[in-house]
Amino acid sequence: MNTTPESTGAQRDEHPVEDPISVLELPVAADAAQIPASALAAAIEALSTALRDPDIRVLVLVLRPPRQPEPDAPAHAPPAQQVDALHDWLLALWESDKPTLAALDSDLGGAGLALALACDLLVAARDVRLRLSPDLQAAGRVAAASWLAARRLPSPQAAALALGCELDAPRAHAFGLLAELAEPGLARERAVQLASRIARAPGPLLAAVKQQLTQGATQSLAQALADERARCLRGSASRSAKVEPQ
Repeated sequence: MNTTPESTGAQRDEHPVEDPISVLELPVAADAAQIPASALAAAIEALSTALRDPDIRVLVLVLRPPRQPEPDAPAHAPPAQQVDALHDWLLALWESDKPTLAALDSDLGGAGLALALACDLLVAARDVRLRLSPDLQAAGRVAAASWLAARRLPSPQAAALALGCELDAPRAHAFGLLAELAEPGLARERAVQLASRIARAPGPLLAAVKQQLTQGATQSLAQALADERARCLRGSASRSAKVEPQ
């Protein structure tokens, strides 16, 4: 596995064709204003490239604190272009037709947590803590992290997180937010292993399953059953069409 660092601090792993996974490392911060605009631009470009690449089936987003964290949140708000870039990144993850995984080996909050919550599956080390700052939420600098948390967590836990209560990884796993817990420092490795298992399925099949999961969030059971029946009939018709007359 060869890693090529970029000048922005973002990194992308290049996987062999037989392992169709794209791994993107991104330095993130709780305050959107502290995420370098250059890193966001590089991340969006890397994500767009992976989404267009037919050989890539699964994306892994490794979120880590900046190598040189800012001492304090700046007093000024991030520029509109930076906010738009972060929102574009979140929407691309949320609406991706390819499975996305987030790997967390360090504490995460705010805008960084929003990026993780926009992924399909989360893997975190058991010593990781998740947090949201009410001040940053009120200032509009956490990229709708509370909105995402409300859709990924039971209501009481989402409310507690939004009100400033920390959520440790073992409890997040118990609540169903995390797909897997890893030993400290091994979340990235576990996420890549999980992505490799998922990537064994063909890309079109993974996209179809993601679409079903998205629809299922708003469908009634009757609608889900009707959709399943329609897929079954289409499959039967397709198989029949392939059978040549004797």
